[in-house]
Amino acid sequence: MISNRSTVRHHSLTATMLFILAMLMTMLAAPPASAESSDCEVSTSGRYETCFIYGGGTQDLLLVSKIKGKIDATADASAAGETGNYIRVALYNWYRSGGGQTIADSLVRAQKSGVSVRVVVGPSESEITNYLSSNGIDVEYCPDACADPGHGSMHNKFFLIKKGDTKLVIQSSSNLKDSQATHAQNLLISRDDDALFSAYVNYWRRLYANSWTYDGVTWSTNSDRMIDGSNDLSKAYFYPQPGANRVADILGNVSDCTSGNDRVWMEASEFDSSAYASEIAAQLRRLRGIGCDVKIIVQKEAGFNVLTGSYGIPATDVHCDGWSHNKLLLIDAKYAGEWRKPVFVGSYNITENSAYRANDTMLRVIEGSVTNRYINQFQHLWVNPRACDPAGAE
Repeated sequence: MISNRSTVRHHSLTATMLFILAMLMTMLAAPPASAESSDCEVSTSGRYETCFIYGGGTQDLLLVSKIKGKIDATADASAAGETGNYIRVALYNWYRSGGGQTIADSLVRAQKSGVSVRVVVGPSESEITNYLSSNGIDVEYCPDACADPGHGSMHNKFFLIKKGDTKLVIQSSSNLKDSQATHAQNLLISRDDDALFSAYVNYWRRLYANSWTYDGVTWSTNSDRMIDGSNDLSKAYFYPQPGANRVADILGNVSDCTSGNDRVWMEASEFDSSAYASEIAAQLRRLRGIGCDVKIIVQKEAGFNVLTGSYGIPATDVHCDGWSHNKLLLIDAKYAGEWRKPVFVGSYNITENSAYRANDTMLRVIEGSVTNRYINQFQHLWVNPRACDPAGAE
């Protein structure tokens, strides 16, 4: 009997150990929780905050919640007697679904609290624009590009908030509608960069005025529409930039890659077959040739086909993700003569229309902790590829 009990005890202990080992292996194999869920994080300097949602069909309102929080804090401050606060918005698509009504409600509350609220919108639901207007908010509707009517679209996605001495530039890749809340998106908040905030405000004023001239000053050249910020080599590129290729120029500034500092990674909702996109692809091939780790995630099937076909980018360097709406370029290499980690985010697509005709924005930030966040976000999407989106427009 003692022998039988000993055998049973031994078998029980063995089974328990195997179960524990299996659990440990499962935990080690699983990606970190932060890679599976939406998240936000403040940068090391405290000047920036990044937020990501990862898409896949389930609606995620983290970005909406973050923007709402900033609006509500401004409304609370004004209600408590703080003066001079204002909010400016430029948004391509604005619908009631996907958090659109939530943001509209917060803006109306802010307006009634004494905050000056004005918005510029592209094609949007009339119920939203009427609701905003009927509650005292100035709404400028641009069916196509505000400052260049009859050409591209007003495709921007940013919020500008001044609350006391705090100045926020909130640059997103996302519109406000249900389909956008089910896609992978990113949000970058810049805090108290006076030069950058001023640049965005002056760009917004030109959109609102439907003219590149505001207060007697005309942004007549492409260089007028590229403005340096004051924090961490920040810079804003305002589109259109007719005849120029800012993304190819940026890639052309990468001169060397070495082990551990060799990333040139891009996420593009659209990558077209124009001469503009071809120049960018040529730079990507050059960078592969000097040893850089070039990777591209595209949303649209047409972009995957043109990159791997006409542009000769190996299919191993390109992944599709039909649930991604990100527009960004991150570099971890020798850039502009120094080993740096710039990231370029915004609403821009890799298309001739975006560069030469649409009202879009590209924002550059150079802070290692910010770019590291985008590296982690990219890696998560790269190892979890999803089928291409066969549709044409976003």
